Amino acid sequence: MHDGKMENQNQPLTCQRDHFEVEADVITMMTASKSTLLKSSMEAGRIGVGAKGQPYKINDAASYAGAEDIRSRFAGLIGATSDDIAIHPSAAYGISTAAKNIKPAAGSRILMIEGQFPSNVYAWLHLAKETGAEAVMVPRPKDGNWTRAILDQIDERTSMAALPPCHWTDGSIVDLEPIGAALKAVDATFVIDATQWIGVAKFDVNAIQADYVICAAYKWLLGPYGLSFFYAAPKHQEGRPLEDHLFNHGGVASITGGSGYGMEYTKGARRFDVGQTLNLITLPIIQQSLIQIDAWGADRIGAYLAPITDAIATGVQSLGLNVADTKFRCPHIIGVRKDGGFSDDILDRLQAKNVYINARGGALRLSPYLYHDVNDAEEVVARIAKVIV
Repeated sequence: MHDGKMENQNQPLTCQRDHFEVEADVITMMTASKSTLLKSSMEAGRIGVGAKGQPYKINDAASYAGAEDIRSRFAGLIGATSDDIAIHPSAAYGISTAAKNIKPAAGSRILMIEGQFPSNVYAWLHLAKETGAEAVMVPRPKDGNWTRAILDQIDERTSMAALPPCHWTDGSIVDLEPIGAALKAVDATFVIDATQWIGVAKFDVNAIQADYVICAAYKWLLGPYGLSFFYAAPKHQEGRPLEDHLFNHGGVASITGGSGYGMEYTKGARRFDVGQTLNLITLPIIQQSLIQIDAWGADRIGAYLAPITDAIATGVQSLGLNVADTKFRCPHIIGVRKDGGFSDDILDRLQAKNVYINARGGALRLSPYLYHDVNDAEEVVARIAKVIV
């Protein structure tokens, strides 16, 4: 298991391939879809599975302490406190929790962006229909400047915006700080799905002035499926959760003495926790991942990946393919487009070359991680060159 020793945060990162089990000739640049678990996280998951085989040995106090450590570590990645964090099973659960506590006025506008990830769309379409609000999709800007396109849509009619820090299909940036300021100026609610950002780049809920932030764990947090985090700003921590259960009404201590059914909620954003919060498998996995991300430093992870995506951009452009302009591109995701589109079997052709990437929104999406270096960027471009038609 990882000992949690902090590295020198002033030094740039080097390739960290020894922390992962990635085969030598495989290029897997799909962290934005499904990250590779750390060796230490896999071992923690195995121990968790074993614990359920002998449940009489489970240390409940240690499980509670582990959950609180996880809250604290995630909070540290976003400039929040552990009291602001709930543990959820998916991003969609968090979006639905936020939607339950937002009441836009009839005729007001809910802003999203064209091609936004579905989990951060469906709940708002339902909410608009139920309340008489208007769901507005900001079109993809021709100049690539999502931030300006969104700011141009914010006015006194805006009741809320549900946005990401970057577009999930190609990594094009949405600058949330000026957007948050503009939303607050018209008293609008700001909901952010930061799944494609937290853990790999700076994120500050206070600077952004976020109301709710959702982040699934199985991507840039190097976590398992079935786990997500939910931030609620302090002013929203008196809201209603999706579920009422033992853990958000005081925990096991509330029933051991036969004290009945107290209606008071657990402190802070913990009221929004999912039932069965203390998962013996997923929580130990994410705990090890967050320990390691803390040691590496999210800013240093992004700084390490930026030259890799830059090298990919330079390489694919030499093949006549298209990418977003550098100033509108995040350091860890790059979308590659081809005039006329790629062939339907492009991913199969790439997998035959031991290249595993994603196709999203008409783009080939490459999202490397710390087991890559610039040589891998050059190699993936060479393999792409052999299969594009």
